[in-house]
Amino acid sequence: MNKADLIAELADRMGGDQQLATEALENTLDIIVRTVASGESITIMGFGIFEKKARAARVARNPHTGESIPVPPTYSPVFRPGQYFKSVIQGSEELPEDRLAAKRSSSHRSFGGLRENGMNHRQRVS
Repeated sequence: MNKADLIAELADRMGGDQQLATEALENTLDIIVRTVASGESITIMGFGIFEKKARAARVARNPHTGESIPVPPTYSPVFRPGQYFKSVIQGSEELPEDRLAAKRSSSHRSFGGLRENGMNHRQRVS
């Protein structure tokens, strides 16, 4: 799945508004990039953590000449999946058929359903 496919799927789930889905995804990604770049992490319970990791300065070797080359410290964006996400991927948890897979319920132990208080997710969006 690429970004266009993701936007199309999101638009379908949000009532077919392609522009709204595009803005939602692009703004979410912008927030993640800006927050992680500033050194903060973003934790989405049950899904995972986006963070900035430092890699220490080191000495590398040129494989052709054997010459030592100093490598300065660098930073990388890192995603660490949450326990529920890992469990689904490993097959020890099954994806729910009748509810969203990544929406937290108030119990903080399992994920919530599409219908809360007699309202489905499409009604809440509009």
